[in-house]
Amino acid sequence: MKKWQGIFLIWAALVGLTGCGKAVFIETQQFLFAEGIELDDENKVVAYTSSPVFSNIAKDRSKITITTADTMREAKKKLEAKINGNIAPGKLQSILIGKKMLQQTNVMPYLDVFFRDPKNEINANVIVVDGSVKDVMYTNMNDKGRLGAVIKQLIESTYKSRITVLTTLQKFHKQMSDTAMTPCITEMRVEKNDLVISGTTLLHKDGTYATSLNKQESSLMLLLQRNMNNPIPLTFHLSPEMFHTDEEMSYVSFNMKRVKVKFETKFEGIHPTIDIQMKVPIDLTERMFKLDMEKQRKLLEQAIEQELEKECQALIKKAQKYQVDPFGFGIYVRAKDYKNWKKVEGDWGKALSEATVNISSKIAIKSIGVSE
Repeated sequence: MKKWQGIFLIWAALVGLTGCGKAVFIETQQFLFAEGIELDDENKVVAYTSSPVFSNIAKDRSKITITTADTMREAKKKLEAKINGNIAPGKLQSILIGKKMLQQTNVMPYLDVFFRDPKNEINANVIVVDGSVKDVMYTNMNDKGRLGAVIKQLIESTYKSRITVLTTLQKFHKQMSDTAMTPCITEMRVEKNDLVISGTTLLHKDGTYATSLNKQESSLMLLLQRNMNNPIPLTFHLSPEMFHTDEEMSYVSFNMKRVKVKFETKFEGIHPTIDIQMKVPIDLTERMFKLDMEKQRKLLEQAIEQELEKECQALIKKAQKYQVDPFGFGIYVRAKDYKNWKKVEGDWGKALSEATVNISSKIAIKSIGVSE
């Protein structure tokens, strides 16, 4: 009897289930793959969204929606009134921010709405647009694909190629809140109706624009960050006299991987000194001049060492000029000398700008290719 009572209870429970409920059709959903924000001439927020179109009869593959408001929350309400279908904000892949906006104000208050709503995707990539966000949103994608997917793939592929950073919304929040670093964000522009990654944008600690790095500087920054998830490619122009070649042919390219970086810090009062030692194994990928590698390998290694140290020093000087620390040097100072770190924590950017930073490198050529 107890056996039949159990079966009956299970049957009754199954009958009472509602099943899957109402069917959801993809044509009725609006997936926001990309959002953009910038300020107009009256300092009002101009917000953009890009969502894919799944209708068979629609000509465009993406729908661009635009509105103007005082706050991002107000802008979202206005956008919702223009978008037909149910909005799925959890699919957001990219957030575009106009550089002019960063030159005027801290963008964090405008991004606050993304952090407070648990439905939003905090792993969306943050991108700075060198120019108008509108130009990016209305770039012709007929031969490329849907805008949101194209931007995501472009960011991830260029990061893998080590010519820019990859900063998610969550990572940007950490960079803004941690006193030992300053934010660095992928920079994009439109060139002849193509989306191009131009390098990296650096921000002050207050969230305003500081300066931009080109692709070579971005690669060096990843090296100093010890971000070695993939090999870092570099191309150097060496002294033509050293290798008895022409000016236009004195180039060498190589990949760096498994780089060992050692940091040492010390203080004299509140003046920090940072010593950086790097052991850099490299694989040659291009050499545009003749060289006897058996006899002159050491000479080439020394030339690359000198150029690497020179370009790293120039990049650090640039960061010091704008009182920013995209390298995360403050993290190592805090870890190694917390007592003295507390003296400069309140304005680490200024402390770094007055710091002495020494760099030394040891290059070792591990591979010259399959033929010589």
